[in-house]
Amino acid sequence: MKTEMDLKTLWHKQEATEMPDMKQLFKKADDIKRKTLIKLILQNFLLLAVSAFIIYIGSTIPHELPTTKIGIAIMVMGMLMYLVVHNRMMPVLFKTNFAISTHEYLEQLITIKRKQDFLNRVMINIYFALLCIGMGLYLMQFIHGLWNGVLTYSVVFGWILFAGFYLRPRGVKRKQKPLIDTIAKLEELNRQLEEEGER
Repeated sequence: MKTEMDLKTLWHKQEATEMPDMKQLFKKADDIKRKTLIKLILQNFLLLAVSAFIIYIGSTIPHELPTTKIGIAIMVMGMLMYLVVHNRMMPVLFKTNFAISTHEYLEQLITIKRKQDFLNRVMINIYFALLCIGMGLYLMQFIHGLWNGVLTYSVVFGWILFAGFYLRPRGVKRKQKPLIDTIAKLEELNRQLEEEGER
């Protein structure tokens, strides 16, 4: 009987040591939220500054073709549309209530991940498509001659395609790895806490 009690005590101690440190996990999750918020604010400033610069250039350069203004409008519309959808993440990022349970915290992180997935799969593609269309229309006024046009469009769209299909996926994967790891640890912690509650 005494041996059975010792085994139970040992078993419970072993499970307790395997359980991740909640404070450390919450600290890591808060750090991810804080970094995501800072990046979101920086992206807001950057895209608004670029939009203002494009509008300024569009208003100071004389336009011979209507495609120039249409291209500017499409580029700015793409940037603003991306920002509107991107900023829907802000309310979740500003929530920092330390009294919430691990389950609620996990739900917050999963919400952030879902929103990021939507941005990275859908909105960024729409953004790049509008940017390409707008840039193509904008450049029509400044291209004279076939070879000049081929070279200009090749360089501009080559860079956009390189950034969109090579640099962006690598950056997304690198940025989301800490969030995915933290969610997995919180899910494991939740599962362990639920199992302990059932005993």
